[in-house]
Amino acid sequence: MTSNVERLTTLVFTVAFADRAAAMEWVQGSGLTLQQSMALGYIEEHQARGVIARELAEVSRTTPASVTSLLQGLEARGLIVRTPSPDDSRVKLVSVTDQGAAVIAGFDDAVAAARERLYAVLDDDEQRALIALLERVAGDLEPVGRGGPPDGRSPF
Repeated sequence: MTSNVERLTTLVFTVAFADRAAAMEWVQGSGLTLQQSMALGYIEEHQARGVIARELAEVSRTTPASVTSLLQGLEARGLIVRTPSPDDSRVKLVSVTDQGAAVIAGFDDAVAAARERLYAVLDDDEQRALIALLERVAGDLEPVGRGGPPDGRSPF
């Protein structure tokens, strides 16, 4: 016999995996690797304060050499640019180009549409009730990863 806790856990994971599957479907059709798409999203989200390769390596828990290769691929496709920092010319700041921003917007639109379809089985009142219940469950939990809960473009 399955307990309520086990059933709830299974259902929450099912919804989370459906959300992830929508993101992965977009990634597979984009011509980007998962790591490239996540890096592109991270750069776009944080570029106003200046993103450097070392930060990407730390956030992704990978090597600087891997990040360099990843950035070279994104730069070759015209999705990012690296420019010298005004504070230290040895440091390169990474930013998303207009073309890169368009790619990210396509991702955001695809995931938002998939999420709309996922929750369309609930009317507005049911969605608000589910939100209230999940907020109670999540209320005392520690944030996930750096910078809080996943937002669809979590660090890679």
